[in-house]
Amino acid sequence: MKKIFTLAMMSAFALGAMAQSNGFYHVQNTLTKRYMVLVDNQGTADTSGNVDMEACNTCMDLDEVSVHPGSVFYIENISGTAYNVAAQGSNLAALTGNRLQVQITAGGEGYELWGSYSGITVYIGDAENKKPRTDDEYQTWSYIRSAGSKNRYWKLHQIDNSTHYIGIKPDCQAAGAYWGTMKAGFSYKLHSSGMEAYYVDAVDNSSFNLKKWTNDVIPATMCVIIKCSSNDPAKNIIRPVTDNVSEPEVNKLSGRYFDNGSTGHVNRKEYDASSMRTIGEDGGKLVFKKASSSELTDGKYCVHNKCYLMDLPSSAASTLVEGSGTGIVSAKQDIKKADNAIYTLNGVKLQQGVTPRPGVYIQNGKKVVIK
Repeated sequence: MKKIFTLAMMSAFALGAMAQSNGFYHVQNTLTKRYMVLVDNQGTADTSGNVDMEACNTCMDLDEVSVHPGSVFYIENISGTAYNVAAQGSNLAALTGNRLQVQITAGGEGYELWGSYSGITVYIGDAENKKPRTDDEYQTWSYIRSAGSKNRYWKLHQIDNSTHYIGIKPDCQAAGAYWGTMKAGFSYKLHSSGMEAYYVDAVDNSSFNLKKWTNDVIPATMCVIIKCSSNDPAKNIIRPVTDNVSEPEVNKLSGRYFDNGSTGHVNRKEYDASSMRTIGEDGGKLVFKKASSSELTDGKYCVHNKCYLMDLPSSAASTLVEGSGTGIVSAKQDIKKADNAIYTLNGVKLQQGVTPRPGVYIQNGKKVVIK
């Protein structure tokens, strides 16, 4: 009995120690085996205890999770058991209108994620609460909501370079390499060999110009094209970091975090073939071209976390070839205007009028220290 008690205490201590470590994690439900994936930034919580957090989906397929930036959560201790759990430029507290400050505590089956407001305590769990005969009994995708006693435990898997990696799934093969685009809510470094990052600094009616990104860190929210040496995401690993640097003043690429179409959480942009181009291949060359329906979500919406050339004039060719791109035609302003908004190091925008707690933040593309 003493040995069992000692093992239980050691297990609880290990869980508690991990929870105290700020870092990037995959968050997996212990019952359903599905992982959290933030697919929208809208949610609600009212004074009667009704909580809508379905913007945070869950997915059982680790291969799909491993290439989805929305599955990477930065967990940061605020004080005691209170944590900020952030992804895709938002966080779990924001999904409830900041009513629910997420608490993380170790339990017998993992971690409990919960919070209290208006005298009500809400536990965050996966949507299904049944004991399966096999894992296959659960559907691949679901969502999180307030939970009962069985499905409210979670495992925190620190993002690494092996099992719980985040990798790039290439969009095309051209010019002797594989190419993918990325808009992530976190800063990162290229980990696998043979990877290079580019952005587009000039566009004209027939061509675009690739500019190599030479900084070691790719800043949160920056839209980039990543050159890979493999079609296998496990060999195209990126490593999330808390460092941040300024984005280039001119970048013609645009992108979105979300393409969600679920009832009550519609957050997507319809693809416009007259003014938008997506990366691809033509005659062995890297191009930006009109997207086919098979390359879009539900046949017509921009894919989440991917990048596009947008706001092109009607005179732009249907296929833009890599070249000089010296004649600028994009309607976007070349110089990004300062908006004075304050962001965390992981790209989460702070609410206007809220005094940040002491720490390091990003404002107008530069680091600021608030004491």
